[in-house]
Amino acid sequence: MDELVIKSKIKDFKVKFVDNTNFLKEMFTIPHYVVFVGSIVHEFYKEKIFDRFPNEKMIVMKLDEEKKTIDTAIKLYKKLMTKQGKKNLTMISFGGGINQDIAGFVASTLYRGINWIYVPTTLLAMADSSIGLKTSLNFGSIKNMIGSFYPPTEVYIDINFLKTLKRQDYASGVGEIMKLLLMKEDSSKNLAKIVEKVEILDCQEDKKRMIEIIKEAMQIKLSYMEGDEFDKGRRNLLNYGHEFGHALEPASDYQVPHGIAIVIGMIFANYISVKRKWMRSKLFDYLNENIFIPYMRRSMIKLKKDFFKPSTLLANMKKDKKRESSDLVLILPKENLNLCKVQDLTIQEFETGLREVQKILIF
Repeated sequence: MDELVIKSKIKDFKVKFVDNTNFLKEMFTIPHYVVFVGSIVHEFYKEKIFDRFPNEKMIVMKLDEEKKTIDTAIKLYKKLMTKQGKKNLTMISFGGGINQDIAGFVASTLYRGINWIYVPTTLLAMADSSIGLKTSLNFGSIKNMIGSFYPPTEVYIDINFLKTLKRQDYASGVGEIMKLLLMKEDSSKNLAKIVEKVEILDCQEDKKRMIEIIKEAMQIKLSYMEGDEFDKGRRNLLNYGHEFGHALEPASDYQVPHGIAIVIGMIFANYISVKRKWMRSKLFDYLNENIFIPYMRRSMIKLKKDFFKPSTLLANMKKDKKRESSDLVLILPKENLNLCKVQDLTIQEFETGLREVQKILIF
């Protein structure tokens, strides 16, 4: 079993790469455990995985972005409190980022912290969020407003789960990996390699290379977390594309998945950099023509004009928890895609950037 040890000031944990369901045997030996899974994942893997667990160990709930709230967390608290075990209880959660956020938040707060094992079933969760230590809940129309830092005890990654993902859910993960690959040191000098890696992920045929790319994305993310685990400085740069992307998700009633929204957010941020003369137009055009636009086409996402109402997007961006002034916050790329955080994005710049995004996305 291939393993990666993640260092954390809270607690170190292991990411284990597996290729079959034999890892479940380790879970059956845990004295007090419960399995938490969303209804869709449960339906897909009922016979292969979940029927192997006793019924009394299972908690199955309908999960989607609109249910990533404190109300859902309270429902899970109540169910967990009926189970055997208190501080010695282990919650095993299977699912994507929504499952992870809810499970992690509840695990971090119930009895002031219980053990939590996470089995990600989406590409985005495998390559990115599973090692991020963050748990987040939405509050009203504000995304990820409530949360904590709480790593799982263990993470099990099996890319066989990816076979059952819908096209746009899979594309969402590819989008987040693209962002991380672009953030790698000297990434602007290796753009052709990034295009090649995205194509490998799209094909889903070379499992060995897919795992290598997932590990590379993890290592890039960890390089930004090193020395800034709790997101006070350099780690902020991982929000490249996220300010606009997080505004777009609720504006579309979450019809635009997270990773796809982040790619649109990167196009927005890149254009602002071009207008500020921080990024060359040549690089901007290359990224759009060779990476972003082909990706958007392959995702087959249907974008509507209603998703891009200036007043809604602006209101959502003003709710960004990192905002410290009357202007907007944004992570911007400079030459060679070196990133910086700005707190002075003006309303005029926002409007100009939004018009350009709509023009590029052809509607």
